Amino acid sequence: MSLRESWILRPILKLYQKTPTILKVGIDFTFTIAAALLLSAIRTLILYGLIYLGWPVKSKMTTDAAASLVSMLHALYLCACLATLLLNIPGGWRSYIPSCKMSSHKQSKDWQDAASACLELCTGYMLFDASWLVIDSHQLGLVLNEFDCMILGHHILTSLYMTSCRVIQAGHLSAMILMLLGEMTNPVMNGFFVTRFAIQLECCSSENVLLVHTLLEHIHAVTYVIARLFIAPIFALHNAWDLLFTRRGRENIPLPLSLIWVSMAMAVLIGSIPFALEAVDMLRDGWDLKYPPNYDFGERYGIRGEL
Repeated sequence: MSLRESWILRPILKLYQKTPTILKVGIDFTFTIAAALLLSAIRTLILYGLIYLGWPVKSKMTTDAAASLVSMLHALYLCACLATLLLNIPGGWRSYIPSCKMSSHKQSKDWQDAASACLELCTGYMLFDASWLVIDSHQLGLVLNEFDCMILGHHILTSLYMTSCRVIQAGHLSAMILMLLGEMTNPVMNGFFVTRFAIQLECCSSENVLLVHTLLEHIHAVTYVIARLFIAPIFALHNAWDLLFTRRGRENIPLPLSLIWVSMAMAVLIGSIPFALEAVDMLRDGWDLKYPPNYDFGERYGIRGEL
């Protein structure tokens, strides 16, 4: 199948190929910055849409919900693109080698461009989300807490991983599979993050919203446990084996960089353990909600005056 015939990849491929080089520091960051700006514009529209619907004007509930909705959109499209690319690797599944060079796909310039576009889109999202996390905290008069710092650390590590793949023009498949496995649970999880706030607000609480929240909480628990405790570790170990213990991996990727990549992947997986254990608890509780309508999120999520 020609990638240009794919309705999923066609938009990002055309945008990437037509984006002029404006910001280049060794490698081109123009598409990365453009993606961050586009996501910021979408976030602004969503934020004011939520306020119009009755969400509190100056509350971390509202800013977090806006961030979650943008994250859902980004993850849905990125995962669709990544899955399409991974299912259409030039040469077939035998060409799925985590440490391979981008030049190994030279028979399809469109595939190379689409893969690079996905790496830049995801890096742009990390830049967008990290920036707005800091901006929102400042505007709401909040100090970054441990969870915020963990999110920032995650975004920095993943951005370094994706950017270094582009610098050395290799290892992109190792990043793409981790991106797919990391983002595939994102839409349900962030939908659950939105509904857990919505059920507490007068503008949005209803039996239907509570039902949706109940379903999302349990679907999130199932998918997160499966993805983070079973599927992701298998592919992370396969990446580590190919990068560190095969001749091809050591030739294509400098060993110190491979060690850094493997350490980053393991750090993200270890960092997700508390959330996976929380998901396990949700499953153990049956249909009892972890975040019911009367859940106390603390003063941090209260209304902090008017803008």
